[in-house]
Formats: sequence, C-alpha cells, structure tokens
Amino acid sequence: MSIVGYHICFIQGDWLIPTVWDKFQRHFKACGYACSVLSLPAPGEQGWYRVLHGKDVRSSSLGRLVDFYAKQVAAFPVPPILIGHAMGGLIVQLLLDRGLGVAGIAIAPRPPQCVFPGIRSLLQILTARAERLEGMRFLRMTPAQFSRRVGHPASRQTTDPLYEKFVGRVPQILMTTVALGVGSRLLFDQERGPLLLISGGDDRMVASSVVLANYCYQRQSLAPTDYISFPGYGHLLITQLGWERVADRIIEWLQQQLGWF
Repeated sequence: MSIVGYHICFIQGDWLIPTVWDKFQRHFKACGYACSVLSLPAPGEQGWYRVLHGKDVRSSSLGRLVDFYAKQVAAFPVPPILIGHAMGGLIVQLLLDRGLGVAGIAIAPRPPQCVFPGIRSLLQILTARAERLEGMRFLRMTPAQFSRRVGHPASRQTTDPLYEKFVGRVPQILMTTVALGVGSRLLFDQERGPLLLISGGDDRMVASSVVLANYCYQRQSLAPTDYISFPGYGHLLITQLGWERVADRIIEWLQQQLGWF
C-alpha cells in the first residue's frame, strides 16, 4: 500500500497519447501515491474504434467513452483520485457526476454542455487534417498546428520533438460531439467529490476564460470546488517547462482536501 493510501488514475485526453502523463506519474509515485493511466483497450486508432463502436446506439460517442472509463474506475476497491487533461478533464467531471472517484482534478478541461468552447476550439476541428482509418474518420494536427495551439508558448524547436513523441489521431465524431456539447451535460447541484479546475493563462486550445466559466457553474455544488490559473503556461501544463509547479500545487490541494493517512 502506498504511504498516502490513495490511488491516482490519469485519464487520456484528446490529440495526445497516454505517455504524455509519464512525468506526472513518476512525480506522484515519488510522493507516495499509487498511479495508473487509464488508456484505451488498444493503442491508437484501433483502441478508439473498439470503444466508440459499441452496441448502444442511443449513447453518444462521448457517453460511450465515459462508460468505458467508468467501468475501470468502479473496479478499484477504494475510489481513486481522478486526474484528466483536456477531454480527460471533462471526463473527470462526468465521472464525479456519477459518484465515481474520491476527488477530481481537471487540467485545461474541455467544457461541458452549458459552456461555449470558444471560436478557437471550433476552428481546431474544422482545420485539422482528416484521414479514414479503421472504418472511422480521424483528425490529426500538423506540426505547425501543434506548435501554434498546443505547444505555445514554447518555440517550434522545442515543440517539434514533442509532436513526434506525443501526438496521435482523434476521432472526428468524438471531437465534434464534444464541441457541440452532446453527452456532456453536468448536474452541478448534486453531491460529488472535491474538484479542482486548472487552466494555463496562455492556453490556445482551451482558453482560461472557458475553464473559469466551467468553474463558475461547478461552484453551484456544495462540494469543495477550486480554480487555479497558471500565468505563462500553455495547454501542455503537464509536460512543459515548469510542469513540477503544477504537479506540486495539485498535491498540496489533495492534502488539503483528503489529508494523509
């Protein structure tokens, strides 16, 4: 058993593959937390296909993805801490809404149904290159798009290696569903675990104003709800230069909410 006693589940977001959590996972393990990354049943396009082509035609693609993660989270003997980035941050909130997870941290989260995602977010979907693989249409950013939107404020020289290391394809139907708010309705006034929302002040993918609007809705809950913005940070808060500051602030917040045992 870890010295902290809590298990942390990192949830994959959009565009980036699960290994983007490697730094966070090592850091949290060093602080005594047991950690795991909840990823798809198979790498890449095949994994997306298995999850999103379920038999329940009444469910949205986002709903199927949340169902997939919900089964994994519910299987833990003790409710884990949920940490998600981008779409993973939205999924954390949807899982908390279902009564899953002891606490949640949503980093640069995609917005729920009631929050407008912003023009930039919509343009990301419209301008991404589409490819048909595994019987589905996938979107993939170019290195230049990644540098401008995800890697900012780092230089192109810094972001190009990150593009090769972390960027994957994402289903077009899933990104469109999230942008339109389908399947992302939250019940803000019901009981849930503590929630921390985090934004990067220079994020060009999910603007800090969008995360702040998300927080204003989440404050309707009686559960502890906090918001932190990191000036000068972009969308890649979990791996860009200075990521340790973000990780340590999360650990401090968790200790305040859950304590050590």
